Amino acid sequence: MSDGMILRLGAGRIVLDRATGAPTRIFRGDREYLLDPGLPWHTASHYWGSGHAVTDLGAAQWATAGDWSFDVGAQTQKLWFDLTAAGLSLEVTRRIGAVDGVLRERYVWRNVAGRPVRITGLGVQTPWNDRYPGARQSLAQCVNAHVFAGGEGAWTLAVPMSGEGPRLGLVVHEGAVNAYSVESRNNSTLSNVRGHIVMQVTDHARNPRAFGGQPEIRLAPGESYALAWELRWYADDDSFLADAMGGLRLSALAAEAGCDDGDGGDADGIRISGAHLVDPAAAAAARTGLAIDADGDGVRITAARPGMVPLDLVRDADGRRVRTEVLFHEPLRTVIAERARYILAHQRAAERPGDLAGAFVPVDTRTGLRVDAGGWADWSDGSERIGMAVMLQRAWVQGMLPADLRDPVRRALDDWAAFARAHLIDDTGAIRRGSFLPASAFGQRIYDAPWMAELFAVRHRMTGDPADLDLAVRIVRRANELGAERFLAIGYAEVNEELVGLLEASGRDDDASAAAELRAAVTHSADHFLALGADLPAHEVSYEQSMVAPLVNLLLGAYRLTGDARYLEAARERLHWLLAFGGPQPDARLYGVALRHWDGYWFGLRRQYGDVFPHYWSALTATALARLPEPLRTDRTDALAMAIMRANMANYRPDGTATCAFVFPSAVDGVPVHAADPLANDQDWHLAIWLRLIDREGFAGA
Repeated sequence: MSDGMILRLGAGRIVLDRATGAPTRIFRGDREYLLDPGLPWHTASHYWGSGHAVTDLGAAQWATAGDWSFDVGAQTQKLWFDLTAAGLSLEVTRRIGAVDGVLRERYVWRNVAGRPVRITGLGVQTPWNDRYPGARQSLAQCVNAHVFAGGEGAWTLAVPMSGEGPRLGLVVHEGAVNAYSVESRNNSTLSNVRGHIVMQVTDHARNPRAFGGQPEIRLAPGESYALAWELRWYADDDSFLADAMGGLRLSALAAEAGCDDGDGGDADGIRISGAHLVDPAAAAAARTGLAIDADGDGVRITAARPGMVPLDLVRDADGRRVRTEVLFHEPLRTVIAERARYILAHQRAAERPGDLAGAFVPVDTRTGLRVDAGGWADWSDGSERIGMAVMLQRAWVQGMLPADLRDPVRRALDDWAAFARAHLIDDTGAIRRGSFLPASAFGQRIYDAPWMAELFAVRHRMTGDPADLDLAVRIVRRANELGAERFLAIGYAEVNEELVGLLEASGRDDDASAAAELRAAVTHSADHFLALGADLPAHEVSYEQSMVAPLVNLLLGAYRLTGDARYLEAARERLHWLLAFGGPQPDARLYGVALRHWDGYWFGLRRQYGDVFPHYWSALTATALARLPEPLRTDRTDALAMAIMRANMANYRPDGTATCAFVFPSAVDGVPVHAADPLANDQDWHLAIWLRLIDREGFAGA
């Protein structure tokens, strides 16, 4: 701290680097809101306020000011940068209000070229401390950065990973942020790092169609463009939104397509208040059959057909234009039927010999060609691909398939079960990630065991065969022997609860003791993680939402099985951890959806890191919310659970194709994205989870 100059930011502090003039730390107590300058991949080029410009004259980057001044008494800093390679100059002013403690930053780019300049790229670095150094450190020191690149209504909310304590909010007040990009997301930083978040005034040079279209900025000689924002502390999300949204409210971000014409659609649509609608994107409006009707002091929009609809709104409070998108999706039954038809036609490994042909595998939706794993475990015929089988199995048992699909799906499930018994499950009940992996891979990945156990538990309800139930129990027992009670496996608590119910209802003599054994396994596991507190062990990632959601579900499961209030109170605290991963952005892909910044690489065809929105494991947050008992459950938690489930409908198309990863930023490490990966792979876990919630929790959607 002694190497920099310190500014007060309300109850926090900002440290300015003496060499570059850039803020390198914003902290309050032990919480660090910016990345540590000591990180080897966090260089001066990524310090706060650094950036890049691309024009028709060339490109320029800035990091170290050519000249700068600092008035300690006025808490004001001014910096000047020479960007003549792009025909520009840049002046940056930072001022902290003496009374309100608010940091006001203003960036002014001026045309110094003596001729008109066309700006096609303009980005400012905001290196939030959004990374996972480990559970305890993440909870105590790091933040989840929720970015809304909403044009003139853009903002970022940095939320403590603990979910409690002050938030730091950035709100744009002049100019616009029309996209965000991410840098330093690659095979060096891997999956524990979000990367450097760049607020893009425009990213037209790299991705002109991203975020509904990127503008070009034209400056006459001597003319300037200004971007200004404020940073201040907020007690909670609601106080931030009251400031950032300018009175704009949307009743939902996603709704069923279909109007009041008896087609079974959701006639309520989406109501917008506090703003007037300037323009829905014409192509999307034509494609979806959008209808806009006056509704009191606002408007209500409905759509006859599914699709994403970009919207351009003007806030009534201040006249600033806000860009966002909403989703209209098909009913759940329709999506399940479409996916079932597509899976049967394209994702069964029909070319393989013998019972290997019963596997479900990824497919390139551009061509219909199935993808061979080639040793890449996340494209194997096991692991997350089990989700297709679980979804179809639950849909069959729960009567969610049309009549013409029931027999074909049952035959496919019979074939899949034979394949799994022969190639994915050994005699002890241990699970292998894929049929072509070595036999030594049995039991090495505990994640897969609850999924396989769920499949055979639900299959037992279809076949009535006690052998299916026995296999499900054997899989869980073997997983416990391999360490599942000390591992936060997705679905572990839920499958144990489901098996307890089936065993207690079976009437067989030995099943009562087996049910008691599984009950004890859940409570033993819950006690283990209660004792650890914040010191959660690293899993495939050091810390993440898909560790915390199983933890909350585990504690809820122990409470449901025992009634012990200790588990309920522990779940209450950890629920804050879980909800911190999702932000309140008014965008159909973002609202409530947990951050996940790597799965385009592991599961997609393009192998692209970068924020994935929505990601199907965000449905795990909805699972925890839907399982909350009355002391913790509210109308708000119920609504959030449904919003998350609806958001994931963006990953399916009416022809039954799907995407495993919509990589959201306009660019990642310079590569244009904001696009859906062509691989249909593991996204059907969202549908499987929704079906489980309907079946086990009485969740809406059927």
